[in-house]
Amino acid sequence: MTVLMTLGPLLLAMILGYIFPVKALTDARVSRGLTWLTNIILAFVGFGIGSLEQLESKLSIAGYNALWLFLLITGFNMAALYLSGRMLDKAHRSRSQSAAQTIPFNWQNLSGALQTVGWTFAGGVAGYLLQQPLHFIDQIIIWLLYLLLFLVGRQLYLGNYRLRKLFLNPQGLIIAAVTIISTLLAGLTGAWALGLEVREGLAVVSGFGWYSLTGILLTGMGSPVLGTTAFLLDLGREVAALILIPFLSRLSCHVNVGYSGATALDFTLPLLAKCHGASVIPNAIASGFILSLAVPVLVPLLYTLGQ
Repeated sequence: MTVLMTLGPLLLAMILGYIFPVKALTDARVSRGLTWLTNIILAFVGFGIGSLEQLESKLSIAGYNALWLFLLITGFNMAALYLSGRMLDKAHRSRSQSAAQTIPFNWQNLSGALQTVGWTFAGGVAGYLLQQPLHFIDQIIIWLLYLLLFLVGRQLYLGNYRLRKLFLNPQGLIIAAVTIISTLLAGLTGAWALGLEVREGLAVVSGFGWYSLTGILLTGMGSPVLGTTAFLLDLGREVAALILIPFLSRLSCHVNVGYSGATALDFTLPLLAKCHGASVIPNAIASGFILSLAVPVLVPLLYTLGQ
């Protein structure tokens, strides 16, 4: 029952956004709305974190756990995706190698991530200085999260992402499946090594780079420390993907697309196309979409296991 009460409204909000026509919500307005809504939610999340008792101790724990989980995910993902690319995508691998080119790293790619960190940090400073926790902040975050997922669903519809085509893309399905399985294995290993509960280890790694959602979900479900861990972990994954994509472009596209996680749908897509050629775009969109859809399903589902 706990799973249904947590997961049901989240999925319903995204589905309603996908199927419910709102003419006023143009692509540009949805994009701006998502940006501002994400920033506002993360500012509230930062406020909640900043007002925690024994903040320094909890932040050090979150940072330590995030670092080790990041290293485990990177190792597990890249090993599994390299093997899947070698074994299951030989034809595309040869095309990818011939089209691949080394693209200079551009710090401007990180501007969105830095802006997000800025909003979270500002909220954290406000919470730390005021030292007055808002007892209704979890409810505010949850309702704003419903609106966020409604807009995400609308963005997917406006982007003409048809579910049937995306779920029938063989390479996209393979990449997404390998990414999910290897990530969860990393989460299990991390839970054992770090002394976390299994459900915590699995839930915290299930953001697949969508740092602006995973941390919000876990914080909204009453675990701000785990939410902070997830935020740092997924932010690190996105930054690492932006840095590594140009250098790994001569490998199978499975590695770059899978490690980009949910961001292969949008944020890292232009860089993936530059490095691997236009043929990678359908695979990246399909994999990124499936992983994006998995986040609001897996995080609450895994976190509430056994409750």
